[in-house]
Amino acid sequence: MRWLPLTAVLLALSGYAALAEPPQEAPVILIDSMAGSDSFERYCAACHGTSARGDGPVASALRKRPADLTLLLQKNGGTFPRDRVRAFITGTGRQPPAHGTTEMPVWGPMFRMFESDARAAARIDNLVAYLHTIQLPASAK
Repeated sequence: MRWLPLTAVLLALSGYAALAEPPQEAPVILIDSMAGSDSFERYCAACHGTSARGDGPVASALRKRPADLTLLLQKNGGTFPRDRVRAFITGTGRQPPAHGTTEMPVWGPMFRMFESDARAAARIDNLVAYLHTIQLPASAK
């Protein structure tokens, strides 16, 4: 019975130690900002780079180089392919391979998992609008 008080003291101390440690914060998955540029920086720049040219710090580790997102206007005859860009981001514009996953995350379901459908749609709209603003002129090479 002499071990019982010692065990109680140890349990109490371990509980106290746990309380004394600062609580671990959950990782922030979604940023509060809805600005397209902020979403790009948070969710896209690691692969596409801050300049959106496909040269982010993670790009060299991928099997396929990320797209240069500044050339979408040029590659589409001077018209920004808004609907195709939106579909690609949300995952409706690409087929996942039978085995394994696509390289780029499907952001639409990820956003909707953590926020309302309306807010996720607005976030994607703002991201697509931002991508439109960073296009090189159709005549530039």
